[in-house]
Amino acid sequence: MNTKTLLGALIVGVITFLLGWLIFGILLMDYYNANMVQYPGLIKNPPEIWVIGISNLVWGLLIAWIFNMSRINTVAKGFSAGFVIGLLMVLGFDLLLYAQFNLINSKLIAIDVILNGIMGGISGAVLGWWFGRSSS
Repeated sequence: MNTKTLLGALIVGVITFLLGWLIFGILLMDYYNANMVQYPGLIKNPPEIWVIGISNLVWGLLIAWIFNMSRINTVAKGFSAGFVIGLLMVLGFDLLLYAQFNLINSKLIAIDVILNGIMGGISGAVLGWWFGRSSS
């Protein structure tokens, strides 16, 4: 893996960390809590921020690796690919949660999938720009 890909992974990791904090941690935290089955101990308070950061870096590495292998190097292609990857990955994960656990409802799945698709699109657009920059 080259330096440009690793830096791209870091960029995506930071973007998704900040967007996740804004969207899920501030703007829609009450909505998510209202659409999850609550029980004592479910939500860590405070959350393990360092683990969230590592998770976002892993996500960034996956996306950067896919983009590098696929030669995605424009904002438009980056947004499209990031949107589809984010949407499909979270849809698969949320459906698995819904099928196996009494934790989330179908309303939450729809919102979660759309929001993660948008987050994937935004980070993919930035990554597409990053990979398309000239090296001069």
